[in-house]
Amino acid sequence: MLFSSSILLLLSTVFSQDIPQYGPISAHFDSWLDRNGYGKYDYARLDLGTAGSFGGMSSEMQYFDTTKDPVIFFHGNSDAALTANNFSTGWTSTVEYFLNQGYTLAHLYGTSWGNTNTTAAVERDHDCVTVFRLRKFVEAVMDYTGAKQINIISHSMGVTLARKVILGGYINADDGSCNIGKPLGTKVRAILGIAGANFGLCACVGHWLGVVWPTCNDDNGLWPGETCYPTRMDGMCATSPLPYPCNGLTYSKFLMDLNNSRFKPAQHIFSMWSMGDDLIGDGNMVWGRPTSEIPMSDGNKIYKNYSHMETKLNTAADQFHIITQLNIPA
Repeated sequence: MLFSSSILLLLSTVFSQDIPQYGPISAHFDSWLDRNGYGKYDYARLDLGTAGSFGGMSSEMQYFDTTKDPVIFFHGNSDAALTANNFSTGWTSTVEYFLNQGYTLAHLYGTSWGNTNTTAAVERDHDCVTVFRLRKFVEAVMDYTGAKQINIISHSMGVTLARKVILGGYINADDGSCNIGKPLGTKVRAILGIAGANFGLCACVGHWLGVVWPTCNDDNGLWPGETCYPTRMDGMCATSPLPYPCNGLTYSKFLMDLNNSRFKPAQHIFSMWSMGDDLIGDGNMVWGRPTSEIPMSDGNKIYKNYSHMETKLNTAADQFHIITQLNIPA
């Protein structure tokens, strides 16, 4: 759907408070999306006002620095592209930091997936509609900017969504089975995963939770696998190192497919997490492994006391350093 520049400008005015307004996507980008068959995906997400999306050139005349690869952002469960409320803080602080370092919104892109209802967080998993929509967003940004490579910064459930977008392939979910496409391969220069659950969440131990909480299901959810002992022992999921006789646990099929893939999801892979993460908990350990470490990571940045959201909010400078310098800051 095409939104006129006057409507987008009005939204920027109506929602402008003390929070910097970097969204929604520019009228130029929105018009391009509509003309090129992407309008049906509602990337503007005006139902969230200016928090629903960001990115795009202001006009055809805007200078586009081709030395900077576009950065695409994937937020987490119940979050939004930009600050929407106290919990849904989005990427506002990171976008602001990048802009202060010489980037423009022509290089920075994000769209919201799901909604900001935190009580519905347990109902969301890696479904076909969401992953396919985000894959098309990445393709749209590359087509729109003409970039041969992109960078991706992701947080929480956005990490595993981004990894599947890059990897492509099949998904079996409640909304059907789908093929996301071929691996993006070398088109992704770097991916940074912040506070992801790449090996699941210990909070999801118990097959029954996959019924009550779809986000914990063992097909395309965050199920970490059961205890490897004959009878379940509470607290064992977070044990490190992996205790005898545990060996090669089976966990969420979606996550296992990602972690066992022979395709490297990007030329450079980095992971970040906090030992004090209040959502992941357990010192980030799941069956002897830090769940926020993307397999084949080139480097990890570990914080001591940041909460789940602070690990994203308070690390904009480190995120910028990693994406631009391709190494972990001291």
